[in-house]
Amino acid sequence: MDDIIWLTIRRLRLPLIVMIMVYFLSVIGLVLIPGMDDSGQAVRMNYLDAAYFVAILATTIGLGEVPNAFTAAQRMYVFIIILPNVAAWLYSFGTVLGLLLDTQFRNVMRRVRFQHRVARLPHKFFIVCGFGKTGMLIVDALLNRGYKAVVLEREEKIINGMILNEELAHIPALSGDVSDRRVLEMAGLMSPQCEGIIAITNEDHANLTIAITSKLLRPELNVMARSETPMTTANMASFGTDHIVDPYDIFSARFFLALNSPIKHLVQDWLISEPGSHLRKPVRPPAGQWILCGLGRFGTRIAARLDEAALPYTVIDVHPDRVAGLDHGVLGRGTEAKTLLAAGIKNAVGIVAGTGDDVDNLSILMTAHELNPDLFMVARQERQENDLLFEASHAHLVAKRSLIVARRILSVCTTPLLQTFLHHLVQEKEDFAHHVAARLQTALKGYAPNIWTQELNGKLAEGLCTAKQTGVKVRLEHISFNSRKTEMPTLHCVCLLLQRGAGRIFLPDASQELHEGDELLFAGRDSARIEIAWTLTEQDVVIANATGKSVPRGAFFRWLARRNKSSQGQ
Repeated sequence: MDDIIWLTIRRLRLPLIVMIMVYFLSVIGLVLIPGMDDSGQAVRMNYLDAAYFVAILATTIGLGEVPNAFTAAQRMYVFIIILPNVAAWLYSFGTVLGLLLDTQFRNVMRRVRFQHRVARLPHKFFIVCGFGKTGMLIVDALLNRGYKAVVLEREEKIINGMILNEELAHIPALSGDVSDRRVLEMAGLMSPQCEGIIAITNEDHANLTIAITSKLLRPELNVMARSETPMTTANMASFGTDHIVDPYDIFSARFFLALNSPIKHLVQDWLISEPGSHLRKPVRPPAGQWILCGLGRFGTRIAARLDEAALPYTVIDVHPDRVAGLDHGVLGRGTEAKTLLAAGIKNAVGIVAGTGDDVDNLSILMTAHELNPDLFMVARQERQENDLLFEASHAHLVAKRSLIVARRILSVCTTPLLQTFLHHLVQEKEDFAHHVAARLQTALKGYAPNIWTQELNGKLAEGLCTAKQTGVKVRLEHISFNSRKTEMPTLHCVCLLLQRGAGRIFLPDASQELHEGDELLFAGRDSARIEIAWTLTEQDVVIANATGKSVPRGAFFRWLARRNKSSQGQ
């Protein structure tokens, strides 16, 4: 607001001085020049009449000579002051219009409105820095899950496009240097309502700057930053960035998991897939000779995983320095048949198209498939608009950078317990993964689940507290069926994790007793989430489920039953 006032005063200072001086001199002249009333007596205009006449004169309204008909001297004076007054008003009005159209002034106004919208946010929010494909996925998912977001983006045309989108128009958004401390503060960095910072721009340096600024100003704030180079990752980790998301490292880890344990990879894939999509079938990359096209940021990580799995591979790259020191390296792009043949495509079991160009990667897949139709194909995809092309390529695994980053950040923001469970899944034996897969397959009926955390506190814990006071134990099975149906069918969900203080129980049994303060991680249908929340909020239903005694159906009849019980007690 101070910037607006300062700009306004600076721009309008001279026009206001000119207008006031012309107006003042015109009024003084009319007061000093004698006039004549209807009876022929000499009179002088008072200051109010003079000011009124000059006002209607300068604005070209022209209501006539007031309060009396003018003398020749007065008319001559009015004739003289017409042009200066009209010019002064037009000059001032033109300056005001120019100020409103000025780019700098409009930017200041936009920033002030942005700050006011951020200050009026009623709930906790995340600051999302970067609104490309990844940012759109994250913001859209946050809104669907009941969270608020503030968007910062470098390109103004992207912010202008948000205004045209009905679903995004209400989100506070600002274009500017997203790594600037002042811009971050305007976005609510220092606000107690700020839940965390999500830095997902296309530049590692910008993400690094955002992470450093956020941690220095708000050390307690949850900072999630995207990084695509080991150097940036190490730098972010050195000053305590909470979650560093490297899409290529994440994909290579999942690729290694598929090589070593297809069932763990399958369960992990089910739990991170888009809710409602069809559950995928197991992916089993074969053991044998592999061909790796492109040894850049993505390729080096895949190469490290192949080394870890002790699988032989041949590298194809256009940079001589990348293949010079390799025992098995071929110089070329991999898009041409002769290069693939030189790399041993006929005897290979799999190929990784990992260049930075989507068209090249698609060409590599098509050429390789023609030469060896039995290949297991892995591809790197950089642009989301090429989804249909990569689906048509029949690649077994596709590294979609935007989707990988969005999924990881969303799980950290909305369901942090999921990462705990997935880490435990990787560390556990195969039997645990098979058990989880069987439970999920039975409950989900072929569709990917919603993931949510149910915290047993506040209103959701009142039923547990009441049950405890009456000596009734509430177990997990008592909230896992539909309490509003007579037959009480089991809900389509699986409890993956129960966290109680520092202790964790993975895949708890139905007989597990629940306590106030427990956190439960569920995977299942959204209807199951609604039913569980409803059951927990109804004290009588919780106790009835635990004791096996029926309760009246419907809120009115339950209220009537409680009232009768209270009356009998009195």
